[in-house]
Amino acid sequence: MTMQVGMVGTDGVLIASDTKSTDMLRISPREQPYRPRHTFDASKIILNHVRGIAVSCARVTATARRIAEHIFSELRDQDLPYPCEPIKQIGEALLPKLGDDDLLKDAHCLIATVLPIPSLYLFHYGNDVDGNWGANCTKMRSTIAAGDHVNAAIFWKERYYQRKSIKSLVPLAAHLVVSASMLNSGSIGGLEIVLCDASGLHRIAEDSIRKLEAKANKWDEEIGSMFANYRQHFTFAPKDAG
Repeated sequence: MTMQVGMVGTDGVLIASDTKSTDMLRISPREQPYRPRHTFDASKIILNHVRGIAVSCARVTATARRIAEHIFSELRDQDLPYPCEPIKQIGEALLPKLGDDDLLKDAHCLIATVLPIPSLYLFHYGNDVDGNWGANCTKMRSTIAAGDHVNAAIFWKERYYQRKSIKSLVPLAAHLVVSASMLNSGSIGGLEIVLCDASGLHRIAEDSIRKLEAKANKWDEEIGSMFANYRQHFTFAPKDAG
């Protein structure tokens, strides 16, 4: 599980993600009681500066990374103006290679492209009404969550997202991801942000990320204190007769 959000701005798009991963290597039932599950910190947004494409990897990370690799190698330059159908076909072609285990087909990818203009797309696998798995790719015109997309922290984008410069959207994206980790700390933690504009792909440096995380934690404390410390004299309605 992970928390990722994509946002479309007036001058480009951004992708923000947590960086916490869980070791999900498959082991035999006999080994299960003796091997603890462990977590580690790693980037979930893959950049290809030559192609001008960034892909985030959510849900089953190994599958999402395979999708990213195929997008980098198989999506043609002439496909970039309208990439949804070619990306869908790339995902469909990969499905047979994933075997019969539907758990391995659970993948979300946010895709940012520089050319011809900075754009944001969501790729994911899903099943239709007959239970058959298929690939989907959709262009996003505002904001979208991926990974733990039912996490209550998506409130922040639903309430406060506005189409403005991507640098102005960075604090909101950071606060959403950090808030998501407070609601699902076992699976979500850390932060990384990539900006995509006409000049290319730009990963925000580690020192700036640490400041954003600290600021988001402070905002969370201030919001909680605002409610806890509010005092008002209340009047009460008369008791109902009878």
